[in-house]
Amino acid sequence: MRTFRNSVRSGLALLVCVVSFGAFGLNSSTMASGVWGQAAPAEFADGVQNEEFKEDSFSSVSCASAGNCTAVGQFKNVGGNSEAFTMTSTDGVWGQATPAEFADGVQNDRPRDRFQSVSCGSAGNCTAVGYFRNAGYNKEAFTMTSTDGVWGQATPAVFADGVASTDEAQARFVSVSCGSAGNCTAVGDFRNVGGSYEVFTMTSTDGVWGLATPAEFADGVQNEEFKEDSFSSVSCASAGNCTAVGQFKNVGGDYEAFTMTSTDGVWGQGTPAVFADGVQGEDPYANFNSVSCASAGHCTAVGQFTNVDSNYEAFTMTSTDGVWGQGTPAVFADGVQGEYKEASFYSVSCGSVGNCSAVGYLANVNENYEAFTMTSTDGVWGQATPVVFADGVQGEYKEASFYSVSCGSVGNCSAVGYFANVNENYEAFTMTSTDGVWGQATPVVFADGVQYQSPSSESFSVSCGSVGNCSAVGYFTDTDSNSEAFTMMSTYTPPAETTTTVAATTTTVTQVTALPATGSDSNGWLVAAMCAVITGTILLTRRRRIS
Repeated sequence: MRTFRNSVRSGLALLVCVVSFGAFGLNSSTMASGVWGQAAPAEFADGVQNEEFKEDSFSSVSCASAGNCTAVGQFKNVGGNSEAFTMTSTDGVWGQATPAEFADGVQNDRPRDRFQSVSCGSAGNCTAVGYFRNAGYNKEAFTMTSTDGVWGQATPAVFADGVASTDEAQARFVSVSCGSAGNCTAVGDFRNVGGSYEVFTMTSTDGVWGLATPAEFADGVQNEEFKEDSFSSVSCASAGNCTAVGQFKNVGGDYEAFTMTSTDGVWGQGTPAVFADGVQGEDPYANFNSVSCASAGHCTAVGQFTNVDSNYEAFTMTSTDGVWGQGTPAVFADGVQGEYKEASFYSVSCGSVGNCSAVGYLANVNENYEAFTMTSTDGVWGQATPVVFADGVQGEYKEASFYSVSCGSVGNCSAVGYFANVNENYEAFTMTSTDGVWGQATPVVFADGVQYQSPSSESFSVSCGSVGNCSAVGYFTDTDSNSEAFTMMSTYTPPAETTTTVAATTTTVTQVTALPATGSDSNGWLVAAMCAVITGTILLTRRRRIS
């Protein structure tokens, strides 16, 4: 309550009213939600793609800003072999799909290559990673970087002498993250000289890649006799400040989830995830599938673990100022999960510290699979919630999962995956949260005559360059029953702003009681009328959105 005595100067009253306008929500904003366009097949130049039998798919997409995105994956060339490829959109317009190029004598004449992940530090400055078949028919990890929109050659990862197996080389990158242009970290796994599989990191600084380096664990943690470890994801909040997550085999031969963090470019040891007593099973199995860092030292990792009843549960784990908390199972409302729990998170994205969305799948009470989301607000996780489709969209026997989520800002996220429709065909779908509220799940739409009559499609990755401006990628079955890669974009243009002016007559009042601030237009104009009575001849300016 504010009290005004007689003969208050109109200037002071104006100041009070301006403050009131902010409190009463006259600057309320239109809900910021993007509109998804149609899905479109990737286009290659003539003579590049195998036209007789296509087998193409996108695996990852990264958007540095609205409409400026790069997608990567794998396609079948005219010789029937698989090659890695990139495709880039500039200001919302996608260019042609382009095969990765290697130096002479590096790639096998019968390639079997794939990009697994891409990250863009800024528009046109991206790094893609994956694996390729070398001239000796062995699998090697490789990187490829674009600078100002121009892609360089694909380059194999380099290990120090005596680290990686050369006779039976097996190495791959699975994830990359760029804290800024030219400053990126890629993670993966390789076969060492002893024949075991280890995880490794490789970092570029100002565009120059260092050596691929195996992860290190404290003594007595890792299984030294036969290592079998894998990274799944890495996230860099800034150059040199990254966290990678995955799974390793412990001394008892069981598999545990673990994190590893670099600070100012220096990697620490791999550290197992820790659960509270009585949560994890005696013979543990756990894996992190995804990590997202909102700032250096503030990260959230998600995945799956086996509980004391040997059931699989989804779980989250968060670091604050570089200190990891305990692994925490996802919580569902009563009657949602089945008797024998089975759930996993596949992806997480944090719009800011403590404000994250995670997505995955669960087995419901009918032992069907449903996609679900879970959101943390200011560090507190809410309940895990199954997706909702419009009536008549989803099949009777549900089967759905999310694969990827991206948040353009706090509470404004898009997630993608697949579901079984009423005809038991698989379709890609999207779902978007606006100001923290998730909408309905919506099937991906293609133009007439593009998809096969019994559709089959999945969306594997999504990235939002800004609120409502996102790109999703995956694969679909075309009218010839071939698999093709596709892209799809959502666009959001903030409404224009205008001003409205109201005049009033001079008067004075003794007292005004403030109303509850609701942010609604009607209450806002009620306050405007009250202020007009108070101040007189005051120009009341209200910013108003035009949708």
